[in-house]
Parts: sequence; structure tokens; C-alpha cells
Amino acid sequence: MTTAPLLASTWPVTSVGVVVTVLSLLLAVVTGVLAALNRRITRWVLALVALLELALLVLTVQLVVAWAGGNAPEQPVVLLAYLLVVLVAAPGTVWWGAAEPGRWGTGVVCIACLLIPVLLVRLQQVWDVSVAVTGHA
Repeated sequence: MTTAPLLASTWPVTSVGVVVTVLSLLLAVVTGVLAALNRRITRWVLALVALLELALLVLTVQLVVAWAGGNAPEQPVVLLAYLLVVLVAAPGTVWWGAAEPGRWGTGVVCIACLLIPVLLVRLQQVWDVSVAVTGHA
């Protein structure tokens, strides 16, 4: 017979995910340059982190709305754990980095900004688990 994969659900935040990824990578470049120049976190870096966090909150709201609408993830506990980490990564490292004078403070923020796109890919993988159904006669 035929083998047809049945998708359990589809990733509901493709465009916002792209925005978050671009912002995060842009912020990683900026904070990487600041770290290389041995500079502290500036106000405009804080503004970029706030913009990134706002985009992450929009992503979270879209996930919740999709979930409430019936497009549920296959592994909800794992998804919530990754979502919590991705939400606190940037502000947590800014708080940590602001206390550290010099390159290590901005370096920590840079690493977090490189981590966020990886976490988004993992969120999508957890959300879009597909189940293959095989029928044999």
C-alpha cells in the first residue's frame, strides 16, 4: 500500500521567526564587534535587545494563539521549556553583561544572540514532529 506522512501540526510563526533570527544575528555581529573593541554594552544595544525581546513576545503570542486554535505541538512540555529559555536568554545575558565591564559582558550577549536562532530551529523541530503512518495489506 502507500506510505503517507501525516503532519501533526505546522509551524505557525515562519515570518516572525525570520525577523527574530535576523535581529538576533544582527545583534550578535554588533555585540561581537563591541566585544572585540573591549567596549561595554551601550544604550542602543539595549534598545536592540528590547526590540528582539518584543519580536520574541510576538512569536510567543502567535504560538499560543495557534495552540489554542487547535494547531498543537507534539511535545508541549519540551516546547515550553525551549520557549522559556529563548525568552530569557537575551534579557538575562544583558543583565549579566551589564555587570561585567569590558569585552566579557558584551561577549556574553553575543553568545546568547547566536544561541537564539538555534533555539528557534529547535522550537520548530519540537512543534513540527511528523508521524508516518504505514499501511500494509
